[in-house]
Amino acid sequence: MQGQMILNRYRPISEAGAGGFATVQLAWDTRIQRRVAIKCIQLDDNNLTNAHPADPAFLEHQHYADAHSLENVPGLDEARTAALLSDNSIVGVYDFEVQGKTAYLIMEYVDGLTLTELLHEYSNDLSLNAIAAIFSSVAQALKIAHENQVLHLDIKPDNILINRQGQVKVTDFGLSALSSARGFGTASGGTIGYMPPEQMRRENLDARCDEWALASITYEMLTGKNPFFADDLSLAEAAIVDAELVLPSLCIDGLSSEADDVLFYALDPDREERYDNVVDFAEEMERFLGDSVKGQKELAVLVGQAREDFADEEDYVERLSVLDRWSSRGKSIFSRVWSVLNVGIIAFIALGHIPAIDGWTSPLFWGIGVLLVLAAAIKPHLGAILSLLALTIALFANSALLLALVLVASAILWWFFVGRRGNNQANSALSPALFGTAGFNQISPLLIGFLLNTKEALINIAFALILSITLAGFGSSSLLGWNTEAFWSTSTSDIQQTVGTLLTLPETWCIVISWLAAALIVRLFCLKGSRLFAAFGVLLGDALLVGGLCLGAWFASSYATFMPDPLTLGLTIGAGVLMLGVCFLGVPVREEKETLAPQSEAKES
Repeated sequence: MQGQMILNRYRPISEAGAGGFATVQLAWDTRIQRRVAIKCIQLDDNNLTNAHPADPAFLEHQHYADAHSLENVPGLDEARTAALLSDNSIVGVYDFEVQGKTAYLIMEYVDGLTLTELLHEYSNDLSLNAIAAIFSSVAQALKIAHENQVLHLDIKPDNILINRQGQVKVTDFGLSALSSARGFGTASGGTIGYMPPEQMRRENLDARCDEWALASITYEMLTGKNPFFADDLSLAEAAIVDAELVLPSLCIDGLSSEADDVLFYALDPDREERYDNVVDFAEEMERFLGDSVKGQKELAVLVGQAREDFADEEDYVERLSVLDRWSSRGKSIFSRVWSVLNVGIIAFIALGHIPAIDGWTSPLFWGIGVLLVLAAAIKPHLGAILSLLALTIALFANSALLLALVLVASAILWWFFVGRRGNNQANSALSPALFGTAGFNQISPLLIGFLLNTKEALINIAFALILSITLAGFGSSSLLGWNTEAFWSTSTSDIQQTVGTLLTLPETWCIVISWLAAALIVRLFCLKGSRLFAAFGVLLGDALLVGGLCLGAWFASSYATFMPDPLTLGLTIGAGVLMLGVCFLGVPVREEKETLAPQSEAKES
């Protein structure tokens, strides 16, 4: 068809896809001067006779504009349905016409990939952010459709398009149905793997049919596979009813186990057991996915990499930072190494101070230590809480009962509200263990403010201070660094008394206040996502840390001097310099709307 004008208006460029009785042509609209996608649907004689009871020879050459005479022509319902819907998450339909034995559906052209192509090429690179962007857009499209009493009935990766800007759009309302007054519709088709049992049985359908399809796609994005594929409808229905599903939280870093319940609830074979609508499902699921704003950027890069003309991407996509472009596997390896170091140090300290274990020469010491480190390597947040519980046991064993109670209570609360949400959340709170061994603990508030959203940063910095004070009780009596020899010694003096003395010193509270202020300042300046703003925030935060040291030195010297220890001052300035370098690699985007209070529990599947 290339070279022959379509409808005397559209110049074909290339074939964009084919399937069934239709092909999709990429074409140039010579009138409005834009690219469009044209679905070309071949009509048989029955379609033509039903469309217009006239002479077939007349039908062969006549162009029909009378929509009322085309009631049974395939594609018209799709055009009319799409006309009801207007949203950035839905592919727009511009026009519908019939000429000869072909119906033409003129649609918005989406320059990018289908989700099918994305999953095939980049399934291992899809982060929770990218999945959040896809999920939110499809859920929004379905929300708009359902509000207009339209059921899509064929939600699948082939019908989800992602353009060069990373925007996600739903297309192909070819099977869609207008709901009846009772909110039901019927379908004459669908796609195995993405349609629930009630659609296979040709029962009356409602919005929960599209909800199940969205849940199936989400499960596939999270786990890398769709377990509901089968050769025919009976086998497909059995695959759904008898499915042995892998827990998605075990397949992707940073996904809470609570998300498993939400997803399985939406995938229930019995629609009465699912969420009432897509909106309810989306509200529950989005709590556990990533940042859709950053996800759109990541999708834009993936789509750009898949296109041959990626060199022209500057016109479409804001180029991402080095940190943004770091592969998900690289991030995963880095976060696990960081977790292993944090947990390994805490485990060494804790196990070395539990008399029943009998020191680091005992096989029990190394056996438990290896188990804690393995937990950190598999799930950083799990390794974090287990190592903190081991440290609590060490405090109890050394008669620091009050300190042990404070640590275990704060650790459980921190882990429940923040620590289990992701690797950065878990690792940054335990970072004093690692950085303190080199006297470099002043970097902790800067790093926490840089990595987390405001609420998470404040909670994490508070817990990092509790951990630092606890570790200082094992021998160093300093929040900023540890005397390694005293730190790992099994002959510890009164830990609780050391901590009590530390808390009576004005210089301790100067450091505490400077940490809280520095973390908050860095976080606020990172909100814009600008490297320059983030760097300025780090400079201010580091200045606050230096100010806290100077004020502490003034109190410690009985108001004689503001000059702190030169080494400590140098390390604090060095922490700021290091964080400046990190800022220019990129600024993580964190959603500020996240709530930290536990929300309504997901219903049991």
